[in-house]
Amino acid sequence: MNTPSAEHAAPQVAEATEVKAPESETALANIAMPLGESILKIQRENGLLMYGILQRNRAVTGQSDFFRVQFRGYALNTSGSWSSFAEDEARFHGSRNCAWARVDHPSRAITFGPKAGLNITDTLAGTGLDDFLFSIVVAWAKATYGDYSASPGMLMIQAGTSETEKLHKQAFFAKQGFEFEWRDEQQRSGIYYKDKVGRLIGVCESAMITEFGGESMLQTLIKQDQDRHEMQQHLSKIESMNNAVHQALDKERHTTQALAIALGVVILMGLWAVL
Repeated sequence: MNTPSAEHAAPQVAEATEVKAPESETALANIAMPLGESILKIQRENGLLMYGILQRNRAVTGQSDFFRVQFRGYALNTSGSWSSFAEDEARFHGSRNCAWARVDHPSRAITFGPKAGLNITDTLAGTGLDDFLFSIVVAWAKATYGDYSASPGMLMIQAGTSETEKLHKQAFFAKQGFEFEWRDEQQRSGIYYKDKVGRLIGVCESAMITEFGGESMLQTLIKQDQDRHEMQQHLSKIESMNNAVHQALDKERHTTQALAIALGVVILMGLWAVL
């Protein structure tokens, strides 16, 4: 039986040990299917109230598992007046108001994104939406692939960024349990990573954001319907009492008129008798 020569065997070994490059998150995002939607209520400290739609979607291939959350604004209330979000903020984006995690099974590593950092639109900036979205994908990765590692992600700092802003950007990842290292003395770039995703946190405690699922929305609608029914009963009772008062006033007015007429007759008869 013929045996392969050494020069033929080498390429076969190389092919067997070759590791596939991770699949593109853009390609995975294009095939992601919605898992469901929920409502987000965002209440700013200045009283501005906003509502929007949060969508979870996922794509699974033989090599990858892609999970993403996206948010789009729906309505906002300013001084008691409701209005719609601007058209650009009222739709889902692939790079803004979203966060994702891409799992690569061959390397047993998870990449978090967007790679350029979470980009929150102006109306929603400062609400904690970036922390909220990021915590959702971290929690999903932690619960699903806790023994995988978190691939190093790059954080780039623009020239002129204050020390306070640098600390804020570093803290964004530290709050979820990532290790963080600056790559240069000027702190213009850094990396965040974790040996085990299961050691991350995946929690966001926000006083501004409340998520409502289907059950919560039904409970809210039922409560509003009950409150409306009780208010209608209360208004009916008040209207009934108001009608009773009007009837009593009408009866009193008629009685007073009758007494006045009787008194007039008596006075006239008295004057007639005197005359």
